[in-house]
Amino acid sequence: MTNGNLYTVREIGKEWNNKMLEILRDSPVVSKDLTICFDKSPDIFMIPEVKSQHYKCAGFFKKEELKGFAMLLYYQAYINGTPETIGYFCNLHVKKDSRYRGFFFKASDYFFKDMYKESRLIYSIIMKGNKAAESHINRRTPRFEHLPHAKIISSLIVKNILITFRKKESKRYEVRQAKISDGDMIVSLLRDEFKNRLLAPVITKEIFLNKLETRPDFSISNYYVAEDRGEIVGVCAAWNITSCRQNRIIRYSNKLKLVRKLYALFAMIFGFPSLPREGEAFKDVVISEYAVENRKPEIMKALLKKVYNDFRNLNYNMIVFGSCYNDPLLRAVKGFYYKNIVSSIILASKDKSLIKENSVDTSMPFIDVSLL
Repeated sequence: MTNGNLYTVREIGKEWNNKMLEILRDSPVVSKDLTICFDKSPDIFMIPEVKSQHYKCAGFFKKEELKGFAMLLYYQAYINGTPETIGYFCNLHVKKDSRYRGFFFKASDYFFKDMYKESRLIYSIIMKGNKAAESHINRRTPRFEHLPHAKIISSLIVKNILITFRKKESKRYEVRQAKISDGDMIVSLLRDEFKNRLLAPVITKEIFLNKLETRPDFSISNYYVAEDRGEIVGVCAAWNITSCRQNRIIRYSNKLKLVRKLYALFAMIFGFPSLPREGEAFKDVVISEYAVENRKPEIMKALLKKVYNDFRNLNYNMIVFGSCYNDPLLRAVKGFYYKNIVSSIILASKDKSLIKENSVDTSMPFIDVSLL
């Protein structure tokens, strides 16, 4: 597929994995105090294979040199309470010397021309402050007729909870690691939560059991359940995803270098893990799924405290927990020390009517932050 005389868009696969990882590492997230890379070593295709039923991947070439890439993943999710195939557009990375060359537009035929045959809707996540990506939201031109209509439907708030002092656990709710005999109740709670949330993955007992078999470093013991007088009233999955993604520190500001040194002193005295050096990755665990009876934040808090203490014992640095900005369950992080990362959730379709207000219930979308 040729677009212009110098740059071309082509379908690519795993044979380009190492070069794609190089491009990803050359595109870290830069903020005032921190430069971080969301490194997907050793296999950038691992998350797409875990998350999706199938996916498409395009490369942006300058002659024969790969300069960028993007992916479109398809999986079963809930839309207005009904299971449907949905698309997730992600992993768009372009080397600095080839940015602003129109890759997104030039790749639109490949990704979106036949999109309607797969899914009515796609979505994407763009971190706030990523001006280059934000400028493409609903930016359309007659030259590229297959670009979908798009709009921001919500904000994703990711709470990066720093693990320091031990937490006092709930007296009302008993929290423990799940057993395989808890499976039916776990599936029931997750289904009740997911079916009312746009973008949430479809969950059945078969899907649940398959997940235990196929996800890397994942088993029934990754699930925690909260009980109230012997009845399971809440569940969450705590997943160490370092086999497929690492949050790697590239640079600390001078201010944060000083903070890290002071933190290391307190860590040595009080026995909590030190922060990683430049070039190292955070040792973190991600809350990938969760559901609590009547959506009570206090049950979610009980689950988080137990996960926090267990992973503190294992010298983890951080718990990652996220949801849309208006989710009351985010109140469960009160009392923890955390840093927010905010992103926009963008919904898109070739059918403009589908992204108008009231066509799709966008009141509380669900994003699995482990698989971004």
